[in-house]
Amino acid sequence: MKICYLTWGETPRSYGVFGSQVLGQFVANTNEIKDGSFYFISGVPIIHSGHIREKGAYKEQVEKVKQILGTIKFIKTPIFALQPVVYMHRFLFKFLFYGAESYLLKHLRSLKPNIVHCRGYGATYLALKIKKKYHFDYKVIFDARGLFPEEYAFKNKYIRPNKNYLFLKEMEKQLLSEADVTIVVSDTMAESYEKIGVKLIEKIYLSVDTENLAPSLKTLKDEIIYCYLGALTQTTWHTTSDLLKLYTELRKITPNCKLKIITTSSHDAIKEVFKKIPSNEIILTSTKNTIELKAELSDVNFGLLPYRRSSSCFEDAVGYSILGTKTVEFTAMGIPVIVNEECGGASVLTKKYDLGFTYNPKTFKELTFDNINRYINDGKEMRRSGIAKDLFDYKKNAERYKELYQRLAEV
Repeated sequence: MKICYLTWGETPRSYGVFGSQVLGQFVANTNEIKDGSFYFISGVPIIHSGHIREKGAYKEQVEKVKQILGTIKFIKTPIFALQPVVYMHRFLFKFLFYGAESYLLKHLRSLKPNIVHCRGYGATYLALKIKKKYHFDYKVIFDARGLFPEEYAFKNKYIRPNKNYLFLKEMEKQLLSEADVTIVVSDTMAESYEKIGVKLIEKIYLSVDTENLAPSLKTLKDEIIYCYLGALTQTTWHTTSDLLKLYTELRKITPNCKLKIITTSSHDAIKEVFKKIPSNEIILTSTKNTIELKAELSDVNFGLLPYRRSSSCFEDAVGYSILGTKTVEFTAMGIPVIVNEECGGASVLTKKYDLGFTYNPKTFKELTFDNINRYINDGKEMRRSGIAKDLFDYKKNAERYKELYQRLAEV
């Protein structure tokens, strides 16, 4: 069995989502398959975020990506476009593939894969196009990761459907109907695609290192520590001001509390938003690896997912599909969560498995002492952690991918 993982238009990195959910999971997948050949192809724009973020040091990231992949062959192929531009307009979208298609065709002809596992819309579109045009017989996995047309519309501040959005929706419909299987990362994402019409869905949640993120023995104390984890600005999926509103409500109910914020975002900018909260209540920190993260989460009583207040139908759709790695990390540590009900993927899982409770961001009526007290020192850390091990563990998900690969290869 030959499996090729394809990314298109992204910047390969050894850290962040690309490092964990892409590289980390694909390596885990291949470790489960004893007889197979594996390849990782990244179509990378000639001007990309690495030139800005890491500058000249980006070459080191490429080497680190290769180190993570180990024996999996890494192939970097050019896209003759500027990364920030190609997804901005239906007429520019073609530059994701213009000239670059021939390079990918050459690789696929040489490798002759049985399966092309495509991350995102662009990769799937091109894999299906080449398959049809040049009569390949490989199976195509559409690993969507999110509702891209709605994300695109939201980021570009559309207030109603326009030709660019409708172009992406038509492409999405094509991908869902032509790909051999579509992978979704939340129950609500599956629901969204089923409404459009999809050939076949496989639900595989996000992955975390549940072996190293496990419950810690907490010292019983009167003080409650709430925690936010992840990127935090006024423009991220979870905003600083919405976190402030949530914490302001929580401190009315539990006056003896603190808020720990674990983020690599600007601490000074966060302090400015929280300036009316006593400084001794706010703990700002950051972590670089799972060991440090576990240490910081060891005294936390609740994980917070404030999300943001929706401003459009597109944002509603994006929010409804979101699960988020932070949900998974809190659960792996056995920490109960308090979730904005508009963060749909996380909200559904929270209710389904009793991982905490959800709240209405307009009324906060669910934020009561009884609801909070129900989860304080409830002794159910291992139960929540066990759910995480079953749903989100790298190895468990690798077993699911192995089974999927084998089914596709046999058809």
